[in-house]
Amino acid sequence: MSVLAGLLSLAALVSAHGGISRAQETPLINWAPPLEPPVNLINLYRQPNSDYSAGHRGIDYQVTLGQSVLAPADGEVWFSGKVVNRQLISLKHPDGNLTEFEPVCTDLQKGEPVFLGQEIGQVCEADSNYRQHCQKTTCLHFSIRQLGEYLSPQVFIGGINPSRLLAQND
Repeated sequence: MSVLAGLLSLAALVSAHGGISRAQETPLINWAPPLEPPVNLINLYRQPNSDYSAGHRGIDYQVTLGQSVLAPADGEVWFSGKVVNRQLISLKHPDGNLTEFEPVCTDLQKGEPVFLGQEIGQVCEADSNYRQHCQKTTCLHFSIRQLGEYLSPQVFIGGINPSRLLAQND
């Protein structure tokens, strides 16, 4: 019976203090847009209804071929290379988030450290069979995954605030 009482006390304590926040468990890091200003955001993040439904799992910037792409935060190269018909680079950050940029050509290799504002590659052309992601203009696609789920990069680099559910006061 004392185990049950202890669990109920713990549940009451967690409830009274608003739950356990993951933000307290992960390091805070600085984020910045992956391009030198001024930037031209042309497609926003659109949350899909399910893992397999339509949406836009990132944001797109209008860019020019050869334009430098910058690390939005400190981290390390998680992947760089070709996926299907375009080059991309993915970074893992100290808070566990993964960022991905395409189409980006780079000489960086898996495991290399990168730092906020460092050039990580250049916007490059995809193969001829790649349907241009942004139709009539060249763009850089930027996405962030946290624990396997896509989030809007604007939550990290500015532009929108994350929503937060608050406990109801009785």
